[in-house]
Parts: sequence; C-alpha cells; structure tokens
Amino acid sequence: MKRIITNVLILLAVAAIVVGCAHKSESPSAQGDDVAYAKHNSVYYWKTTFALDSTEQTFLQRHQIDRIYLRMFDVAVEHNYNTQAAEVVPIATTKFISSIPAGVEIVPVTYITIEALRLMRGKENEYAQLIVERLLAMCSYNECGAIEELQIDCDWTQTTESSYFILCDCVKQLLQKRGIALSVTIRLHQLCGEVPPVDRGVLMLYNTGTLKKYETRNSILDIKDVKIYVKFMQYGLPLDYAYPAFGWGVKFMKEEFVSIVSEQDTVSQAGEYIRKERPTYAEIVAVKKYVESHLGKPASGNILYHLDYSQLNNYTDDEINQILAY
Repeated sequence: MKRIITNVLILLAVAAIVVGCAHKSESPSAQGDDVAYAKHNSVYYWKTTFALDSTEQTFLQRHQIDRIYLRMFDVAVEHNYNTQAAEVVPIATTKFISSIPAGVEIVPVTYITIEALRLMRGKENEYAQLIVERLLAMCSYNECGAIEELQIDCDWTQTTESSYFILCDCVKQLLQKRGIALSVTIRLHQLCGEVPPVDRGVLMLYNTGTLKKYETRNSILDIKDVKIYVKFMQYGLPLDYAYPAFGWGVKFMKEEFVSIVSEQDTVSQAGEYIRKERPTYAEIVAVKKYVESHLGKPASGNILYHLDYSQLNNYTDDEINQILAY
C-alpha cells in the first residue's frame, strides 16, 4: 500500500498546469517521404535495473551501437486500499546502477497497459503531462544526456484506439515545445489500422505468434505470422524495425499453457511439455528481407531486442552485424 501511495505522490509532484490538446494532429509523414534521419545501430534494454556488465559494454562498442531504447517504468492499474478505487500509477521503475555509456543516446520508453489506458479515458491530457514530466525527470536525475526522442509502448486495440491517439497527441504537443520527437511501438496487427499522431514508429518483429496456443510453432518469430500483416508498400509513419535476439521455453500441461520458462528447463512430470523457442539467424534475416521488400528500408536503422549478453551470445558477431545492417 505504501508503494502505491508513493507512486501516486511521485506523479502528482511532477505535475504542472495541465496543457489542453486537440484530438487530432497533422497527418504524420509516410515512410516514403524524403526525410533524412541520422543512422543508428540500436538496442532495447528491458529490465528493472540498468546495470551493464563488461560483456554488454563490449558488445555495444564492438557493434557500434549508439542508441539504447531504455524502459523507464510501466503505467498500470493498481488498487488503492485507502480509497477503495483503481488508480493509474507508475510501477516497476528502473533503478540505475551503471552510468550511461559515452556516446550512446538514450530514448526513454514507458509501457502502458491496456487496463491503464482504459482508465485514462477523459483524462488523457492530464496523464500525458504526468508521463512526460516523470520520464524527463528520471532522465535528468540519472544523467541520461540530451533527450531527442521519447517512446510509448502500448498494444492498443480498436476499442482503446481513440483514447490512445488522444494521449499520443497530447504527449507530442508537450514534447514539441522541448524539441523532442515522439515515437511509438507498432505491432503487426496495428499496421492495418489508423496511424497514431506521432513522429515515427518502431515495428515490433517479435512475439508475432500466439504464445499460449499449443499448436504455435514459434511465438517469438515466424515468417508465416509476419506475412499475414505485412502486405502493403507504405505505412503512414517512418518506421524502424526491432528484431528478436532471445529465446525461452513455453511450458504446457496436457496442452494447456502454464508459463514461460528458461530454455534450459526440463519437464518434471507426466503430461508436461516445454516448447523451445529461439529464432535462428536465417529466420530473422528472412523476415528482414521480406519486411524491407514490402515496407522499405528502416528510416534510421534496425534495433535488437534486447541487451542481455546471455541471450545475444547465441548469435555470432557477423550474424548480429547482418541483422543490424541497413
């Protein structure tokens, strides 16, 4: 309970006068527009503690990775036991142990749950202010350097699209005053829908299949899943592409999903089955070739998900370089 109250107070403390915003912004530029973007090799960092070991530091240098999309906190719904009400609060805030590597740009990212998005309805401008101020305050406090881009990660749906787009538009207007761009993650199923009012997008080419379905071959990446959605030659945003460089096990009991486990886990009882999932290099580059042939080259570069050397060392240096190449 104390943590929930503290999180709420942190949000309130950074809130300033809420700035109103329009529901629609100007149409964003398309992937094919002649907009020059600086080229980057990039990686996501998706842990609750920012602590780089020597192998990860070396990995960044060896592959000339100069941009990290760093998850800062999630925005979720928790129950306030004092008021007996559900509240939108920041959770799982990243703790910084390591300093930001020299020459590396940080893009702060916040993940917003669908439940939180639904509860924001009608107060999108207020929450936009809180999210922006908290992200920038964390960047300043942890000496993340000059922030040129902020990213929102949300698997919005048709029923939450209107509220999400209002939130994005409010965030974009707040960032424009600071000279900061706004990007969002784009899931495959969202390619066929309306385009969010932001500056750019990252197409998430991982977790493409149905994780909990027993018949799924590989939920992390399967080109058959990609081909269902990537059918168009143009999307209404400049896009970069994020590719998976990780694996896991998916445990089932009598064909019913149980949990995600380590690749090294083994079955312990009758009826148990663990589906091992790790995209091969050949599978990743096949998807990369297909996506680029339909949506074009990335606007500024490719992104690896994510910076964890215990996962990345399953791929050779040359394979990593070819995935990042553009």
